[in-house]
Order: sequence, then C-alpha cells, then structure tokens
Amino acid sequence: MVVSVLGAQALTIKQGVYYFDNSLTRYTDVKFVYGSDSRKETYVVSLTHEQDNIWRLEIPATVEDMYRYTFAQTSIDSGRINDTFSNVKEYISKTLNELRTATTDKTMIVGGTFVPESGDNWAQGHWQQKSTGKAYSETLPVLFINTVDRAPITSKENYVDATCYIDALDLDGVEPMGSAEQPVALQIRGRGNYTWSGFDKKPYRLKFEDKQTVLGMHKSRHFALLAHADDRAGFMRNTIGFEVSRRVGMPWTPSQQPVELVLNGEYRGLYFLTETVRVAGSRVDISEQMDEESVAENVSGGWLVEIDNYDDDNQIKLQESADRTLRVTYHSPEVLSNIQRDYLTQQWQQIVSTVYASDKRSTDWEQLIDMDILARFYVVQEVMDNQESFHGSCFVYKDFGDDAKWTFGPVWDFGNAHQRGSDRFIWQQPQFGNTLIDQIVQFPRFMDCVKRHWTLFYTRQYPTLADYADDYAASIEQAAVCDAAKWPQYGNADEIGRERQFMQKLAAKVSWLYRQWGTVTEVDRAPLMNGEERVVSVAAYDLQGRRVEKMNGGIYIIRIQYADGTTEQRKVRIE
Repeated sequence: MVVSVLGAQALTIKQGVYYFDNSLTRYTDVKFVYGSDSRKETYVVSLTHEQDNIWRLEIPATVEDMYRYTFAQTSIDSGRINDTFSNVKEYISKTLNELRTATTDKTMIVGGTFVPESGDNWAQGHWQQKSTGKAYSETLPVLFINTVDRAPITSKENYVDATCYIDALDLDGVEPMGSAEQPVALQIRGRGNYTWSGFDKKPYRLKFEDKQTVLGMHKSRHFALLAHADDRAGFMRNTIGFEVSRRVGMPWTPSQQPVELVLNGEYRGLYFLTETVRVAGSRVDISEQMDEESVAENVSGGWLVEIDNYDDDNQIKLQESADRTLRVTYHSPEVLSNIQRDYLTQQWQQIVSTVYASDKRSTDWEQLIDMDILARFYVVQEVMDNQESFHGSCFVYKDFGDDAKWTFGPVWDFGNAHQRGSDRFIWQQPQFGNTLIDQIVQFPRFMDCVKRHWTLFYTRQYPTLADYADDYAASIEQAAVCDAAKWPQYGNADEIGRERQFMQKLAAKVSWLYRQWGTVTEVDRAPLMNGEERVVSVAAYDLQGRRVEKMNGGIYIIRIQYADGTTEQRKVRIE
C-alpha cells in the first residue's frame, strides 16, 4: 500500500540544450518524443545534426507533468499530437515499423548526452554529463582542502593542519567561504569505523580554527565530511533518514549539504558536509557537564552517550540479558571521575531493569526515559527499516534537573537502512542485533504513543516525501555521475534510478507498517505536539463523506483538527 498526494508531478523536462549520441544506432535522423497519458498530449521535436554522431535537442521552456520520452527515427511531423504518449510510441514502432529507443522517465541532464547502450531497436540508454575538464560537475559548491605540505590524512585520532575554501560557482542561494587567496584555517582527520577502514573513499572530521557558518548551517567549529561510499541507494539513506526525523518532529536533526571535494588538488568525489552530534546550543541543547566532576550534585545532567556496537575505552558495559551486552559510550563528559562513572552505571542499570520488567503495564521505565521522544525516534527507525538503530550510533542525552529524563536522539547513521525485506519490525531477526527496543515495544502505553505519531507522519508528512526525494536526487544527479567516474566501485551513476529503487523499498515498508498499525482515526487521549502545532484529532473519510476506520485502496479525505479550532484537509490516494 502506497500513499500519494493527488496531483503529484511526473517527469519534468527542464529548459535547456541536450544532446543525443547516435553512434550506436541505425538512425539516419533523430526526433524526440515525449508526452502525457493522463492528458492525451504528445509532442514530437526535431533534433539538429551537431557534429559527427551528436544531435542537438533544444527545449525552449520547462515542461512539467509528462509521462515518458523516447528518441526515434520517425516520419511523424514535429508538433503536438492529441493522443497519449503510450499510443504514439506504439504507433511509431508497431504500425510504422520505425526505430526508437526504449521509453524512459530518467531525469534529463541539461547539457548532457543521452547514450543508447546498444544499436538494437528499443535500446536502453543513460545520460552522460558533459565533462567540464575539472572532474567535478559545477552543479554543487566545491570544497577545496589543502593540508600543510600536502600531508596525507592517515589517522582517526591525530588531526592534520590544513586550509580550505568553498567555491560557490555563482549557484543560486549558495554562499562561498574563504577564497583561494584567503583560505580558512582548519584541522582534518579521519572518522568512522567500517567506513574508514573498508573504503578508499574516506570520511573525515573537520575542526575549524574559528566558528564558521558553512553553507547556511549553524555556526560551529565542528563538522563531518561524510563520503557515503557504502550507500549504493543514490546517497538516499542518510538524506531521507534525516528528513523523516525532521518530519516526525525530533527535537534536533543534523543538517547536511552536498559538496564536491578537491583534496590537495585531486578531485575526491561527492561528499556530504554534515553537522556533528555534540553538546551545543544549536545541536544537542543541554548544559555541559565538566570532565572529572567530583561533586555528586553536579553529575545528574549534561550527559551525551551512545549505545554502541564497538568496544571503546570511554565506555561502560552492562549485561542486558543472558546473550546481550549493552555498551554505553560517553561523549560528554569525555573523562569521568568515579562519581560520574558510578552515576552513569547506576542509571543504565535502572533503565535495563525497568525495561525488562515482567509487568508491561508498569510505568517505572517512563520515569527514566522520555517516552514521547523515544516513540518518534522509533517511528523514524521503522520507516527507514534501520535494523541497526538500537545497536550502534544510537545517541541518548540527559540534561540537569529533577524532571530531566534520558532522551533518545538525535538520529545519525542510516547506513543499514532498507538492506533486507520489508515484512518485519527492526527488532525481529536484525542482522547485527538490537538492544532494549524489543522489550520496550511490549509496553502498551508506548505503542499507543507510537501509533499516534505514526498517524501524524503517515497522513501529513509521508505523502510528500517522494517529491522531496526526487528533488534532492535531481540536485545531486550530475555530481553523482562525476563521483561514479571517480569511484566506479562505489558510485551511483544512475542517481535517479537508484533513488527510485530506494523509495520503492521505503514505500513497501510503510505499506507493511500500515497493515500492522493502521491509523488512529481519533487522537483523543491527549493533544499531540507536532513541531509547534497541537493536533487534537485525525480522521479519514471516503469521497461520499462517510467516516472510515481503516483506509484500503482508493481515494480518501484526511481531516486534521488543531487545538486552536482550525482544521486542515487533504486528499490522498492509497494504492
């Protein structure tokens, strides 16, 4: 079952010049055919012979909401045809017996070349970005980093001195940082675990000499430069995981900006400059606790820890169950006194004890953990099918104060999202193991909270998620082609195809979750916070205005009522 907002656009063909490589076909003339099935309109556009086997296609104005396109050798005159695209392409190949490529809806690259992959009729094809001669695409800001004396970056522990600048390339809405003549001072080192050791395309940790506002993100000295060499899903795993987190209403989600990296004069590919998880007013907004604090009254808050899947020196270990070890790595404070270590150990022993309580009607664990935020966090992980979410890179924090509870988040690593089938919960047969969550989902009060947040996401936020993914994939498409040329063993040369495959997997998981959880048609236990809005109720109706308890296939009206008396209504299609 897939939810889509009615009226969503299909293929958009941007204004600009495109090219067709005719070297592999038997065409003596080439035309471009595109159209809409729903509106029964198809267009035939002539191409002009440019040079050798290259033909030139010009689209004078952006065309939206088309279905598919094909390149053809056809006797049909250029212009509009009042028939569906499907009928016209069948007429070309089956009635006229003329040649054409396979129909496709791949995003077209302005200035790029469509290259058929064989000379056969109905040949598949791909878009090839025209080389700039600089290796990078010139469609994203370029981050230039130069280490002192071109020193190699070989360690995750030791920083290397460097300078950097960002060339915005006059891109709309992008601000440069520094310049080649006046670069910005920073230090750089490696980061990650498997992503550092397992790939030639390395991730890095950046520490600026002074706080910087980088590509619109909050001012800070600390950023990560993530390679995502392990993401063959169009670089969508972290991108969509972060976006789902924002849409579910997590208190803070790291921002990221795509860049192309040139390190010591060498093009290194498409990277994602990302805010790191740390205690700060614009990130994990809690008061900071001093290292080696010796006053017992001062150790109840200021904690940022991580449920980890690697052994670490800065870690406490607990036996969660007979076959499961709970590793809690502490990031803030970084150096613990005995008082701090005892407090942290006692807190997590209490958490384990209350979560594993045999009476799942007990609310003892809720006195230690913020249940509402955990419910949001869990919804994100299920939507992303992140089977490692309670096993590694699982951050939890706690502020000072008698009422302060341990709060799950922010989200971070979605490297294992949608790597298996979609017909199970993340705590069922996870490849790497999980902690705590298989017990927590047995508490009815927690699952009530989960289903309310799921309802808000499913009815209000999910219907536009695919549009967000399409737009983001289009924005990095040409850079992904350049990255794949640099790293063919890791890259995503067909960015749009990879993104759509990933979103199909996500849609399958969402459909499965709907079959398990349904939707709460009346959120009447308590008003819910969704960002700054208080949602009182969510209800579904058919097109005759009749209330429905469960949505199957078809078109429905979703009505949302807020505490201030206002309502919102939207039409959705369930497939």
